[in-house]
Amino acid sequence: MVWVQFVVCAFLVVLVGSRLSFYGDVIAEKSGLGRLWIGAVLIGGVTSLPELATGLSAVILVKRPNLAAGGIFGSCLFNLLILALMDGIYRGGPLLSAVSGGQILSASLSLLMMALAALSLLLASKFSIPSFLGFQVPSILILLAYLIGYRIILSRERRVFKRRNLYPHVGSSGAYLWFFIMSVVMVALAVWLAYIGNEISRVTGWGCTFVGLLFLAVVTSLPELVVSFTAVRLGAPDLAVGNVFGSNAFNVAILAFFDFAYRGDFWHSLATSQLLALTSAMGMTGLTLFALTHPKRRAFWGMGWESPLLILIYLVTSWFLFVLRKLG
Repeated sequence: MVWVQFVVCAFLVVLVGSRLSFYGDVIAEKSGLGRLWIGAVLIGGVTSLPELATGLSAVILVKRPNLAAGGIFGSCLFNLLILALMDGIYRGGPLLSAVSGGQILSASLSLLMMALAALSLLLASKFSIPSFLGFQVPSILILLAYLIGYRIILSRERRVFKRRNLYPHVGSSGAYLWFFIMSVVMVALAVWLAYIGNEISRVTGWGCTFVGLLFLAVVTSLPELVVSFTAVRLGAPDLAVGNVFGSNAFNVAILAFFDFAYRGDFWHSLATSQLLALTSAMGMTGLTLFALTHPKRRAFWGMGWESPLLILIYLVTSWFLFVLRKLG
């Protein structure tokens, strides 16, 4: 029965997320903020609401911080796989060669935040981490990095964005309203998903870290998958790629809220096996940064050279997570 609930919940998440790209593109045009910033912040934040709500439910209701953090790190990993999958369906050449230079800032910020999370996890395994106003120091640094980083990206986008009046028949107020409605439904589904993940962990005996890193991560990343594929079909690669990098940055920022909600030493409670997915995601982000800074028009089976490597790293990491599943 738990697997039936899992499939139903996954289907509903896809259904709700299917319209986010369209309304996000409308908001990018009407607001003048640009596709990169809207994709990275607004859509990236909204499509990460399942990770936020699922993680908070796992931390507060079922007391499983490893389930929450595993969902975050696994989602970062799966989001980068989405880049390779989108590259496979994009018909304008290698996907990362078709986006604006501002994506370098977004990718760099997500890499920096993952590095901060990895360092925090390592230090917490050896030392006692001080707290301030309910947040441990690493969580405060992660939040500051997120806020400062996207303030810089916003300033850049405002300088370079040009309006094209693509959606004259759609009102901005209606787009914002539907965006809000979809977000509320997504949170409700994510709370349900936390209970499903805990039950899968209990029934299978696979451990919270593995269930969070694989099962919950994939389902809570379904909005990113649907939204990004829709953006590619709309001819908005910046919106699609910005959603992936923005979602990863927001995912890491979410860890600070898990820390605040958890009644205990959050960073110390995390299993060191979480580092496997986190460092793999960092390596994959590094590959995308190289591809962004050295764009190529020559494709490999219709994709950029980096996409087969992203797929390979994801598959190898997933195999190791399965092998090590009993550790968490």
